[in-house]
Amino acid sequence: MAAIIHERFVLSGDVGAPEFPAWIARHAARLGLQARMGPRSAGRLELTVGGPPDLVDAMELGCSLGPIGVWVETVDRESIGPEGARNVP
Repeated sequence: MAAIIHERFVLSGDVGAPEFPAWIARHAARLGLQARMGPRSAGRLELTVGGPPDLVDAMELGCSLGPIGVWVETVDRESIGPEGARNVP
């Protein structure tokens, strides 16, 4: 069985486009990841992601590229460990 990690991503930049959360959810599902959106504003969006490390890395890359209309300047990642996993469906 593959290792499962849980991480919090904080995306900053021009990430306030209304379609971005749905885009993230769709791409997380395509990768087979668990994802939950957190607080967001025009310049910051937080999400929690759980799954195999390579696929979580792929999600970071996908988020950094984002859809048209979004400009991600930084993606900060933090391991949240098993206790944070409760926040991921």
